[in-house]
Amino acid sequence: MSILIRNITAVNADGIQQNTDIYIEKDRIAEIAAGISQTAERVIDGTGLVAFPGFLDLHCHLRDPGLTYKEDIRSGTRAAAAGGYTAVCCMPNTKPVIDCAEVIRYVLRQAEEAGYAEVLPVAAITRGMGGNELTDFPALLRAGAAAFSDDGLPVAKDEVILAAMRQAKGCRALLMLHEEDLKNRGQGIVHDGQNAKKARLAGIPRAIEEDMTARDIAFAEQVGIPIHICHVSTAGSVQLVRDAKKRGVRVTCETGPHYYSITDAEILDGNPNAKVNPPLREETDREAVCRGLADGTIDAIATDHAPHSEEEKAMGIAKAPFGMIGFETAFPLTVTHLFESGIIGLTDIARLLSKRPHEILGRNGGELKKNTAADIVICDMNEKFVYNKDSVVSKARNSPFLGMELKGRVCYTIRKGNFTYDRQAD
Repeated sequence: MSILIRNITAVNADGIQQNTDIYIEKDRIAEIAAGISQTAERVIDGTGLVAFPGFLDLHCHLRDPGLTYKEDIRSGTRAAAAGGYTAVCCMPNTKPVIDCAEVIRYVLRQAEEAGYAEVLPVAAITRGMGGNELTDFPALLRAGAAAFSDDGLPVAKDEVILAAMRQAKGCRALLMLHEEDLKNRGQGIVHDGQNAKKARLAGIPRAIEEDMTARDIAFAEQVGIPIHICHVSTAGSVQLVRDAKKRGVRVTCETGPHYYSITDAEILDGNPNAKVNPPLREETDREAVCRGLADGTIDAIATDHAPHSEEEKAMGIAKAPFGMIGFETAFPLTVTHLFESGIIGLTDIARLLSKRPHEILGRNGGELKKNTAADIVICDMNEKFVYNKDSVVSKARNSPFLGMELKGRVCYTIRKGNFTYDRQAD
């Protein structure tokens, strides 16, 4: 299909083109300039709208294989497309774990058949995510692994994570590290602060995240490899990364929209959808995350989309599993809580949601330029709406943002020249 988008604001991480046209032929951007005279099979009036490079999510859970009552690759990538994503990295904590070529091939096949978004499988660092025996990184890379992580079950043993770093260095693989000291977390389920005490819930101190963050930065510096820190949530972790970057350590990191949008005050009414890991923190942490996003300490925004069934979340905050869905709210939360308040600008949105995620993975993309892949999200920065259950595309509904008014909506998502989301049609 040929597509012509007229009179749109095109935003890249390195600049903005006002009132321009974008002409798409097959799977490429054939031209981007004002006043394109080409005819096209479909024409979109982009007046008042903004085009970004298609978003890339560095961290999500598609629950497939084995946990498809929560989500599956088709439903998850359809929800991702509704959120403006053209590619997503799925974590390996499936059943079976993504620790062999066969499971990677299954994930890639299912994603190709669904067609909504490219899925980049993140393989396990250790077999079965057991924390002991390393997986075969070279074989998994050949099968299509994008990176390696034991997300949710961080590698606790120093000798194992050091061995993983050495193997990663040898084959130029990226480690994506969930920083949590499980041994000392105890029974904690929410942030260890005044709100946990008021709610009479066991707390998770900041040190549970920060100690492991410090350890892995030190080991990466020692071995001399790049690492990526997942879902940074505390002021201390932001500062650890900032200091490491100043020393020249090749460390990148991400945070989730919930860490700059809400705080642990959300647990006071016992809402199980506010139970996430790492937990929602205090206002000082939220502010530190915002500063980290503004100054480039935090490289990317990742959803940590973690779907669960309504029955699981109905068990209450004490027993319900950790996690919230995030594909469909990431962009509006970014507009509402970062852009509208002046913390970041339009080019920062392109940087945080697209360009830097591509760079972290060593991929081309994340740009709206002539002769690049036609991966584009078209958004209305000004539209306000109430996020409600009826509009959710994901199989799951576990979001603390249900019922909230947000600003900024995805109108269309185009992947390789095909519409994967059209809000008017869907």
